[in-house]
Amino acid sequence: MFRKPKLFDVLTFFGCCALLGWFGWHGLEGPRGRDNYARLQTDLTAQEETLAQVRGKREALEARVQLMRPESVDPDMASELVREMLGYEKHNAIVVKFN
Repeated sequence: MFRKPKLFDVLTFFGCCALLGWFGWHGLEGPRGRDNYARLQTDLTAQEETLAQVRGKREALEARVQLMRPESVDPDMASELVREMLGYEKHNAIVVKFN
């Protein structure tokens, strides 16, 4: 009852197997495969830590800018800016800088 496979059928079968093997290999070992997924997760964790640091710096800068807004100028911030940018100090002031 079985018929002898034709050459086209055999070539189609092996072609499909080759394609499945090729896609399977790239799914495991390719640039978007299993091994690179772990590396990408490590990179993502490092980038999230960097993002958290940058956000912290931004929040600190935003708080400092808030103190310099025209509607609510902080006197301490204004005197600090005058000392730093213009070099003005009171004649009897003692300035201690922490670095």
